[in-house]
Amino acid sequence: MKQSTHNDLTIQPLTAKDVEAAASLQPEGWGEILAPIRFYTTSLFCRPLKATIRNQIVGIGTAIIHERTAWLAHIIVGKDYRNAGIGAAITQSLIDLVRATGCETMQLLATALGEPVYKKLGFSVEAKYVFLDHGNLPEPSHDENVVSFDVRHRQTLLAIDKRVSGENREKLFNDHLIHCKLFLQQEEIKGFYLPTLGDGLIISGDPVAGIELMKHKSKLNKMFCLPMDNVSGINFLEQHGYKRLREASRMVLGKKINWDGRQIYSRIGGNLG
Repeated sequence: MKQSTHNDLTIQPLTAKDVEAAASLQPEGWGEILAPIRFYTTSLFCRPLKATIRNQIVGIGTAIIHERTAWLAHIIVGKDYRNAGIGAAITQSLIDLVRATGCETMQLLATALGEPVYKKLGFSVEAKYVFLDHGNLPEPSHDENVVSFDVRHRQTLLAIDKRVSGENREKLFNDHLIHCKLFLQQEEIKGFYLPTLGDGLIISGDPVAGIELMKHKSKLNKMFCLPMDNVSGINFLEQHGYKRLREASRMVLGKKINWDGRQIYSRIGGNLG
C-alpha cells in the first residue's frame, strides 16, 4: 500500500453521523455528493470508509458490493490534503475490504486525475466512457411502445440487466423499479429506463428502443454519459447537436466480467458505471 505522508492518518467506517462532514469534501465539477454518501451509509451492500487526521475527515471512499463483483466509488480527498498518498491509502483499504468478502472483480470509473493512482494499485483500463451535452433531442415518436413497469416484468428485466452488465444488481434496482419505463414490442422488453437511478440508466439491445428511451431521458436530464462502444447512441446525440465534453476510464482489478457497453445508452453514474 502506498504510504501516506501523514503519520496520524486513520481509516475507519463512515457512518450516518459523518454524512454532513463528508459532504463538505464536494469536488468542483462533480455532481452533488450528499445524497450518494447518505445512501452508502444506509445500504447493507455498501461499505463506506472515511480517512481522518486529528478527527477531521480528509477523505472518503465506498465499496458497493454485488455478490461476486464490486465498484469502488466516491474516492475523494479534500483539496488541502491531495498528493500525499491519502487517495491511494483509501483505495487500498477498499481493495482489502472487498477481497475479504470473496469478490473476484473490482471496477471503478476514473477521472484523468485519478487514473494514475489506480494503475499503481493494479487496476487496468478496460473501456472509455464519453460525456456529451448541449444538444437537443426530438420528441418521442413511439409512445405506444413505452410503458410503465409492471411486476410481471421484474425477472425478465433483471435477467437483461445481468446479461448486459455482467452483475447481479437486484438490490440496487429494488427502490427504482416502480419508476421504470419499458420499451415493449409484442410484449417483449427491448429496453428499459430507470429515471431515478443515478443519471438515468438506459439499457437496450435494440437501437430503436435505446434511442427512444434517450429521448425520454433528455426531458429530465440532457447530459449523457455512455461507453464509447455504443456507436449508435453517440452518433444519434452528435447528430442532434451534442458535443463531447470529456472522457472517463472504466478500470478493473481482478477477474474481468463479460459486459456489453454497446447496449448501455445512459450510465448510472461515476459510482456504478
